[in-house]
Amino acid sequence: MAQTVISKEYANSVCEIKSMSNTLVAVGKIMEVSEEYIKIASGKNELRVLNFHEEVKVNIFNTSLGFKVVVGVVFTSTPGELTISDVSILTDRERRNFFRVDMDLEAMVMFKKRGPVHELSARVLDMSLSGLRFRVDHEFSRDDTVSVILDLRANKNARENRCTLPCRIVRVIENSEKNEIQYGCEFTGKQDDATQDALCSFLFKKQREFLNSRNKSLK
Repeated sequence: MAQTVISKEYANSVCEIKSMSNTLVAVGKIMEVSEEYIKIASGKNELRVLNFHEEVKVNIFNTSLGFKVVVGVVFTSTPGELTISDVSILTDRERRNFFRVDMDLEAMVMFKKRGPVHELSARVLDMSLSGLRFRVDHEFSRDDTVSVILDLRANKNARENRCTLPCRIVRVIENSEKNEIQYGCEFTGKQDDATQDALCSFLFKKQREFLNSRNKSLK
């Protein structure tokens, strides 16, 4: 008997459809998972009608089963329903690079220099499951190690969920027009399940907020 690429238990999971260039197309819900296809229903907003055989990525979030990213091609597409065929799952390394979200988030950056630990206020400008980009009034160098402390509350009424993320700076981005320096970082070490879940939930929430704001601006 043929097996599905992902478990059929992912039915009813919230998902987002993205282009292969990582542009967010829509947010929907998984209706059905079979050996041949994944069927997605529209959420509050209608789905954008896509071209037959157009290649897309689908980010699927389920708190019990975990976050999955699959790629496939459009088989049928209407404002209310989308069917993806030729589905394959991305590896953990591949999926981390596809789930990057723009934001402007308050954070703290901790680093050790000549003995004492220093703390600086910073702004996180984008984040994925593998790293982030931040702006801070301090000069770092490539390969410097820092810890970025974030509050990843799912909502304002939820209990505080502070995550400390050890990072290595891999890019130094200078912006002469704004007279500022930004730093691209990759997370180091292995994150525990609670941190992974918090990151997934937070990033998915930020994606939904972006989609909702984009839809409002188009009305």
